[in-house]
Amino acid sequence: MVCATPFGVNVDSQINSEKTHNNGIKASAASEVVKKTNSSDLNKNTTKTVKVVVKSTKMSKSDYKVMKSSINKYKSANGSNPDSYYWKSKALTIYKKDYLDAISRYNKFVKTNKVDPIYVNIFNSVKYVKCTESDNDDKKIKKSAKLPLAGELSGVKGLTVLQKYMNRHLNHVNGGPSTFSGVVKSKVGDCWGLAEWAAKQLKANKYKVRIVQGVNSYVSNHRWVQVRLNGKWLNFESSLVTKKYGSKNYSNTCARLNKIVKTL
Repeated sequence: MVCATPFGVNVDSQINSEKTHNNGIKASAASEVVKKTNSSDLNKNTTKTVKVVVKSTKMSKSDYKVMKSSINKYKSANGSNPDSYYWKSKALTIYKKDYLDAISRYNKFVKTNKVDPIYVNIFNSVKYVKCTESDNDDKKIKKSAKLPLAGELSGVKGLTVLQKYMNRHLNHVNGGPSTFSGVVKSKVGDCWGLAEWAAKQLKANKYKVRIVQGVNSYVSNHRWVQVRLNGKWLNFESSLVTKKYGSKNYSNTCARLNKIVKTL
């Protein structure tokens, strides 16, 4: 790799190679995951710190002088050069071999041209980037007859989409199927079956969801769904959204919660 200057002169060239520094962080010629931290939730998320090796980047004259000053101060106080230098404005870590190489090329240019270069190339600096991904990202659930809305629902808007789908394709029947498979087969169900069906559609779209039970003046075991969004549990009334009950909004429930049946 050749470091070209704004004056049309080649400062130096350097072959990049994989390297490991005993005192400090390992650097390689490719990106790698260096740390994982799990947070517990219904849908577990993994926070990863990814090490990205930047093969070549330009350091301005002003940033170079800040780096050189910092390295000199460290050397005066400790008797040796630091293992690495952190380039704050770029959030890059530059290891000793690489910053010494840059200093050598910078000084060589000044000696030859009697003027400071506008920039110097830094080879093999490292950036650490944090990202969060679901443990289920590689296990995306595909659409099927049982899960017709897989991959279609997200956020609060997804609840409206689910409401409209259930109103169009399913209905409540007293004494109807009370299981997920029964609703899939017959397209009707009692409150238990519809709650189970709705909960599984939401779960397939990575919502945090639970089936709950409550009482009203008619029954003591009415079931519906609750979804965790924006730090709150929102009702999704899987029976009242059907045509039988006048196609009510999903948030309107007809019972007072007294039991959490299960969390999916």
